[in-house]
Amino acid sequence: MSQAVLAYARPAIADDIARRHPELRLILAHMGHPYEGECIAVIRKHPHVYADISTLHYRPFQLWHTLMLVQEYGVWHKLLFGSDFPFTTVDDTIAGLHRIAGVQAPGFASLAAEEIDALIHRDALTLLGLSSS
Repeated sequence: MSQAVLAYARPAIADDIARRHPELRLILAHMGHPYEGECIAVIRKHPHVYADISTLHYRPFQLWHTLMLVQEYGVWHKLLFGSDFPFTTVDDTIAGLHRIAGVQAPGFASLAAEEIDALIHRDALTLLGLSSS
């Protein structure tokens, strides 16, 4: 893993692909970690680029901060649930999301619990245009 080129993880690479292929559905794994803010800018910009939240519950503050950015930019609808199985479980990921739902920093709104529930229950196949329903 230490030999992997971190620059290739940049969500901005997906921006170039999405501009050249606007109908292509792209999913940026792990909210583009460690470039979560850049990931949010890319999914906001392109109608068919999404991100998943897998593995982020291991770092609760980072997950909270990332979802606060998601909330501020109004892109909850662009998120997909992911657990990173087999390294963690669906139940652990859901519990991690629920733990941060009520957290509020002074002067800031808390995360919208209904948006977290919508993320957990979102029909990804329909969202991605892969279902006939």
